[in-house]
Amino acid sequence: MSSDAARAVSRRAYFPHVDGLRCVAVLAVLLFHFGVPGLDGGYVGVDVFFVISGYLITRIIADEVTATGRFGFRDFYARRIRRIVPALLATLAATTLVAVASLPPAELVAYGRSLLASAVSLSNLLFWSESGYFDADSSTKPLLHTWSLSVEEQFYLVWPAFLYLCGRRFGARGLLWGIVFAGAASFLANHAVVAAGRVGYGSDLFFLPQFRVFEFAIGALGCFLGRHLPAARWAREALALAGLGMIAWAVLRLEEGVVFPYTNALVPCVGTLLAILAGGSSRCGALLLGSGPVVWVGRISYSLYLVHWPVVVFVEQYLPAAPWGARFALMALLSLAGAVALHYGVEARFRNPGTGRAKARAVAATLAGSAVLGLAGLAVAASNGMPWRYHHFTPGALAVAVATPAVAATGSGAGGRAGFHPLDAAAIEAGKARRFEDLAAACRIADLADATRCHMDRPSQVLLFGNSHEPDAFNAFNRIYGRDPRVNLINFGTVNDCRIELAADGFSSPTQELDCARRFAVLGSGEFLRRLDVVVYNTHQGFDPVARDLWAVLERIQRANPGIRIVAIGSYLQTTAECASLYNRHGSYDACRQPGFVNYHNPRERVDTTVPQVATLDYLYISKYRLLCGGERLEGCAVSANGEPAFYDQHHLSKGFAQFLGDRIARVHGADLGRIGLPVPDGTQ
Repeated sequence: MSSDAARAVSRRAYFPHVDGLRCVAVLAVLLFHFGVPGLDGGYVGVDVFFVISGYLITRIIADEVTATGRFGFRDFYARRIRRIVPALLATLAATTLVAVASLPPAELVAYGRSLLASAVSLSNLLFWSESGYFDADSSTKPLLHTWSLSVEEQFYLVWPAFLYLCGRRFGARGLLWGIVFAGAASFLANHAVVAAGRVGYGSDLFFLPQFRVFEFAIGALGCFLGRHLPAARWAREALALAGLGMIAWAVLRLEEGVVFPYTNALVPCVGTLLAILAGGSSRCGALLLGSGPVVWVGRISYSLYLVHWPVVVFVEQYLPAAPWGARFALMALLSLAGAVALHYGVEARFRNPGTGRAKARAVAATLAGSAVLGLAGLAVAASNGMPWRYHHFTPGALAVAVATPAVAATGSGAGGRAGFHPLDAAAIEAGKARRFEDLAAACRIADLADATRCHMDRPSQVLLFGNSHEPDAFNAFNRIYGRDPRVNLINFGTVNDCRIELAADGFSSPTQELDCARRFAVLGSGEFLRRLDVVVYNTHQGFDPVARDLWAVLERIQRANPGIRIVAIGSYLQTTAECASLYNRHGSYDACRQPGFVNYHNPRERVDTTVPQVATLDYLYISKYRLLCGGERLEGCAVSANGEPAFYDQHHLSKGFAQFLGDRIARVHGADLGRIGLPVPDGTQ
């Protein structure tokens, strides 16, 4: 058989039930992203797509290599480009128009980077490099979903050459064993990373292509296992039902945050393989996967996937306070309408453009479009967020004002207040960085022997202890005692990413990264605890059950040295979007305390908690709500001070605002600080 004939046979093979599986996959992802309760594992729809791709692409490669001993790489990549890239570029172009019109500066700069990365199929690597505790929320990244397309395109880049070499050297058996080897190596790589337990390994597994190869390989094995299916109809029905049931189980039972892919991906991936192999010859497959509407959704599934996430991001941005039902209906309607237009207007046209010359022109136009959008991404990333936009209009303000009348009533909608000066991307990033500038020269628990930083001979030794809000407490207490020769402030360095193990008489951390094990060892040592006078505990939602282990550590510290006094600082506000972004959109920091934009405000944190140590330990409680809001009233909460917002992001206090908090602590709680053995600040009540 000729090479052209082999390719023609592979292309003519159409499997309606596979399009049905695509429908299952894309609906799982969409309903998960739309926030439908009970579908926390809907993200496995992406893995269903990976298995399908592994099966179909390997079938094309294997048929041609085994029939001819050759493979038409040029034709293969031309088809892949026409199949994938035009619809992607159209999505990128449309999303960019909305992004420029609505995203705040810092998010727009980040968007420019993601536009460039998506245009050159590297967005998974970009999002992997950005992942971490302080990574921007996914709802601010309209192109986040393109990570899976980049993984798939990277797979297409390597897989054909790998299988071609295996087939040329060892024939059909070589293809099979090559797939087994690649899949096993990928799965073992997952195992090695999980076993090592390195901090942040979850993002490695999720975004990097080598950890996803085994999912494609599971699909690829279907090209060799199909002929070994049992002939009995009942057996095929059982396999098809089992496959769909495994996918459904994963969608319903898996949760966000579990280790993935690794072993958690095996059930949906193997289930997809069973549905592919048995679904086409079973009545179950015909009824559940082969019906007209299901197959139609499967055919437009790629366009539907492309369109839906930008829709989710921008609907959440424009209508943050709208009822979930209304947002769901709008997201579903816009996604479907956009997918139909994209599929029939772009995807289908470029997939089969006609003659060979037309195909060549389509590929050339597609590559040129990728270059243009890549350059556009560079320009947006270098634009400093286009702050000039806010001198003419406030992006998004009109739509949000309609959805949240309370914001409009404050006078902080389009047009803003007198003296409004927008924050550009550089100013926002500089503001976030200022939180840590005084920490650079401060004492750290891991460097107590460094006399230039740590003054262990001073009468009052104060440990700042908490999660990512520990620097906020340092900035506040540094404002009070930073120049006081009687006080030494010691930073623990935050507990983030440190696993805590509790024992009856102590605590430790087995995490070697970030110096966690050593820092906890110093904290638990008798020598250090004998020298320590005060622990200042500060975390966001620090009285909630999520902080139970930290309170247990405080309990053991005080048990080891009853003379240690504890200061527990309460939580403050958290907003649905970054406060700096809300300021730019609405022309006033007032938006950062509007009910429609605040998703955490809990003045009753000590009353409502279920953490037992909150009631049993002896500590000085400092309520931010009392100091900064005048009580429990959200409308009275301060949202800016010393020329800075309360927080540039969603809840970490800016340096200027933390210093304002320090001033308030000194004034209101100065006498209390004196009673626990610290110097009484000047100007106390």
